[in-house]
Amino acid sequence: MKKRIVLWVLAGLVLACIAAVGGLFYFHTFSPDRDRFPVRGIDVSHHQGRIDWRRVAADDVAFAVIKATEGGDHVDDAFATNLREAREAGLAVGAYHFFTFCRPGGDQARN
Repeated sequence: MKKRIVLWVLAGLVLACIAAVGGLFYFHTFSPDRDRFPVRGIDVSHHQGRIDWRRVAADDVAFAVIKATEGGDHVDDAFATNLREAREAGLAVGAYHFFTFCRPGGDQARN
């Protein structure tokens, strides 16, 4: 019985390692086809920290979608700066609200 448990644990570890290596390979090598997706954009919030928007624009990024609010009362600390600097760098910009299930939709719409 003990030997069987050890074999199942080892099999699980092997599968986990295969999944991890496969995931790393996929995420490090995935690059969208430029012919099918010629316009590139990014999604940012305060989590990215300070952004060099001129460098972003020089890297063939055409637009940025910037987090403005979350939930019923949170305003992203970096929103105003990111919006201004992305525009100054010549990028097309949009804003988004990050919806949460912790607050009613009406509260979030007013935010």
